[in-house]
Amino acid sequence: MNIETKWLEDFLSLAQSQSFSRSAEERHMTQPAFSRRIKALENALGCELVDRTNVPVQLTAAGRLFQITARNLVSQLEDCITHLQSLSQRGADIVDFAVSHTLSLSLFPTFLQSLRQELGDVQTRQLVANVDDSVQALKNGICDFLLAFEDHSLISEQFQKLELQTEQLVPVCRGDEEGKPLFDLDAPGQDKLPYLGYPKEIYLGRCVERLLRSPPHPVELQQAFESPLADSLKVMALQGMGIAWVPTFAIREELQQGFLVPCGGASWRSPLEVCIYRCVRPLSPAAEDLWQVLESRYGGPVTTANKG
Repeated sequence: MNIETKWLEDFLSLAQSQSFSRSAEERHMTQPAFSRRIKALENALGCELVDRTNVPVQLTAAGRLFQITARNLVSQLEDCITHLQSLSQRGADIVDFAVSHTLSLSLFPTFLQSLRQELGDVQTRQLVANVDDSVQALKNGICDFLLAFEDHSLISEQFQKLELQTEQLVPVCRGDEEGKPLFDLDAPGQDKLPYLGYPKEIYLGRCVERLLRSPPHPVELQQAFESPLADSLKVMALQGMGIAWVPTFAIREELQQGFLVPCGGASWRSPLEVCIYRCVRPLSPAAEDLWQVLESRYGGPVTTANKG
């Protein structure tokens, strides 16, 4: 499939303006040329994205779905370009972290706050990506450190890690007026339970999938929603839409206030080890100084080949 980035930007402009003529002007081209580029995108995808019979222009169902993907792709590309450009200006007092989406919102800010005094005037930057892309960023030297759940793809003498804390992946749902779970994994004789899941190809999705392949006891789940973001699943659980497995650090306040309640016993939980990784090659002075602080706080580093 050969899709040009400019086609995605054209399509997003059209989705916003709902007018071929206005978008053509915005994109600095003639309307026929703009229309040809939208058609080229549709041909590459094999479906119609735009309903041309309506005025103003409307997206088809496929177009509305693709709009989300196109927006994410363009945004990620822009973020990556900005980050790559900043690398050329990288100084000795800048430390770069790659952080997975789940950890970036709930745990990483707290982690940095705990290091505020030690960091002093050192500037930190965050690259947010899925786990696989974050691992690649570490391997390629785009970042100094990777903050992630324990990752067996980094079992190599090239990497060291510090184990920061152990969390749990906990099944939760909204509670009723008495504080009992709306959906209970351990209740006998129940119907299908709505389940809010992760894509199976991401780390947390693989964790839940392993748990459900050998559940504590038989239970029938029907997936009602999917998102790669733990915070999205948390919000859906708060709305009473089903059961979500969410890391404990992301739901502490909701559990304390009773907005969410555990909906299964300890056997339905899965441990999550939060680690910080680095390559063994020399880092910048600021990054090396920070690693020494982390070593003193969390214990000696583990060369991941030694721990399998």
